[in-house]
This record gives sequence, C-alpha cells and structure tokens, in this order.
Amino acid sequence: MEANKVLLQKKYSRIIGQLAKEANISELEAMKLFYESNTYQLISEGVSDMHCYSDLYLVDEIMLEYRLKEDIGYY
Repeated sequence: MEANKVLLQKKYSRIIGQLAKEANISELEAMKLFYESNTYQLISEGVSDMHCYSDLYLVDEIMLEYRLKEDIGYY
C-alpha cells in the first residue's frame, strides 16, 4: 500500500521532531539521522506498511539503529 505523499511528509516532520527531543540533539542533526536511516528507506519504499506504525515506535527504531538507545528486550 502506498501512503499519501503529503501525509508522509507530515509524519516525517513529527518523527524528526520527536527524534530530536528523545535523543537530545538538534532538529538538523535529527533530520540527517532520519533521512540516512534504514527505517526511512523502509517507510519511503512502502515496505511492510511501516508508515502505519506510530511515530514513537519509529523513533525508537531509529534510535536503536544508531545505538542512541539500548534494546531493553521486550519479548
């Protein structure tokens, strides 16, 4: 399924803002991390409908990807 491009841009903006807040970095740094992440690639390519996941979940995925947060092992 392909998401509406305008809605995706708004989602990206929310993710970048939340990433900056959670990682305690500037929004510019957060934007760079986001657009270079594997998570962004998956969202933009429509893999597994990643755009349907919550913003906070995706922020956590990006933080785990860059080792800005440790996996606490929910199983």
